[in-house]
Amino acid sequence: MSIPTPKDQQTLDQLWQLEAERPGLMKELIRLFVADAPKQTRLIHAAYGRRDPEMVRQSAHFLRSGSLALGLSSLAELSRVIEHLPLDSYGSKESDALVLELRAEVHKVLLVLLKQLKDG
Repeated sequence: MSIPTPKDQQTLDQLWQLEAERPGLMKELIRLFVADAPKQTRLIHAAYGRRDPEMVRQSAHFLRSGSLALGLSSLAELSRVIEHLPLDSYGSKESDALVLELRAEVHKVLLVLLKQLKDG
């Protein structure tokens, strides 16, 4: 996971403030993301392979929304790029690399979030 930007930090600060007001909220948000992100990633990968832009868009949008909710801007940006891939770019070296990069980034993020759940 990359170093948080000021906007990421603001989002995280707001989430932790909510956590103080409603204990357990942050862990619940993390748990929801950890449960959903792998599913959305698999859906993106499968739909990309089938050249199904509507399913790619929908799954990437869900992944982007969850990422933004937790202040994960690099994952959100990567999801946004994939969400808006034109169909004629499917199968290109660049698009293939983006989909692989998404899988790797989701994996890294999940490891960090699972550690936070364990340690927190």
